[in-house]
Amino acid sequence: MIILAIALLIGAIVAGISYLIVTDEERIELLVQEVSQAIEDENMSRCMRDVSDDFIFRPKQVNKARLMSLVQRIFENADKLMVNISLLEIEVDGDDATVVLNFRLLGEYVGRVEQFVGSRGFILGQPLQAAKATLKLHKTQPDSQGARRWILYEVTHFDPGV
Repeated sequence: MIILAIALLIGAIVAGISYLIVTDEERIELLVQEVSQAIEDENMSRCMRDVSDDFIFRPKQVNKARLMSLVQRIFENADKLMVNISLLEIEVDGDDATVVLNFRLLGEYVGRVEQFVGSRGFILGQPLQAAKATLKLHKTQPDSQGARRWILYEVTHFDPGV
């Protein structure tokens, strides 16, 4: 009976510790959810918080400033944004990670596109074809409190799905 109680106690401790430990994959998944929410809230500072100052999208030579401009244009031309993620694959290799993401960005058109104003539609992706992106992330050096976080430093592939 004592052995069973000890085994159950050890099992509970191991389960509790594994529950408390957050993996890098889980942190990255949470980051993707936070950025998706920031897009839906049209919050530029939260969208860009985890983008490296050295960010680059190589095929189009888009840097962080240009990325901010593109996101701002979406915010100006659409309201009621909604991000729908259909695929999220995360591969962590030490302090680097590759994220493959299939998603759709929907919104209600506003602003200068008069023929679409008030209509809801796909901004990125389509009903049968998602937008696709391959992202490269890097874990930062510890801050003053010893915390490290994941930042986006490169997009190696992007297909808007249109």
